[in-house]
Amino acid sequence: MLTIHNPDHHLHQGRHEMFRGRLVPCHETPQRLDHVLAELQRRALAPLRTPTGDDDALDAALAQIHDPRYLHFIEHAWNEWIALDVSNAERDALPSVWPAPGMRRDLLPDNFAARMGLFSFDAGTPLTAGSWIAARAGAACAVEAAREVSRGTVRAAFALSRPPGHHAGRDFFGGYCFLNNAALAVQALRDGGAPRVAVLDVDYHHGNGTQAIFYERADVLTVSIHGNPMTEYPFFPRPRRRARRGRGRRLQPEPAAATRHRLRTLARGLAHRTRGNPPLRCRCLGGRARRRHVQGRSDFGLPAAQR
Repeated sequence: MLTIHNPDHHLHQGRHEMFRGRLVPCHETPQRLDHVLAELQRRALAPLRTPTGDDDALDAALAQIHDPRYLHFIEHAWNEWIALDVSNAERDALPSVWPAPGMRRDLLPDNFAARMGLFSFDAGTPLTAGSWIAARAGAACAVEAAREVSRGTVRAAFALSRPPGHHAGRDFFGGYCFLNNAALAVQALRDGGAPRVAVLDVDYHHGNGTQAIFYERADVLTVSIHGNPMTEYPFFPRPRRRARRGRGRRLQPEPAAATRHRLRTLARGLAHRTRGNPPLRCRCLGGRARRRHVQGRSDFGLPAAQR
């Protein structure tokens, strides 16, 4: 299986995030990807390379998934942050104010803090000097991996990247995510000729961004298996079912359920993923559905022999 990895991921290295009312060292670090890449290189399981696509094609792909105002903000946010105060170069930018229900979201404020809140949903996602470059390179990995599959060059491809993507929506970042790599891969598969694509997200946290992007689309099935949103981030999922054109679905095992039940939940997700025989599938692996999660309260993991 071809692996395309992000050579610029280390440029995004958050210093701190807001967690339970205090600044703590950022949980999402470059070491996560470095560890996986080192193991792939050591085991020599498949070809490894970095993305080679052109910038114009990537810009077009990003515009298919993300709002132009949002992309412009993320690209230029760090320079704006520094322009406010040169000493800001020594600290990350974190959101601090958000529009509540009933407040206007159609206006683009002049104030930087207001715009950062408009385009985010948490205070735990630090924006750094290299966030845009790293996220854009990660998006290139996802798009190129999908295009290689569409061309028939390979049967399967693995996009190894960070910052992650499944919490990012069309016009918001959060959960360490800025660009939705899974959604970009799905759209590339659709553009490559796949009439339908299914997404199976098995990360511990609900893939809220991916679900939101495809919520009204019948050509993409999204299945997310995750911890209980009553206690687990990102807490506010869309309904499991309602009258709509789209086919987004959440599968949520009970927090105290045994591993056997979690395996049954996964089997249900696989069944929904193959219903209607979607010819191509995108799987999201965040690496957080393990037995103990540093930020989670539920035991959602599988024994090592079953992972």
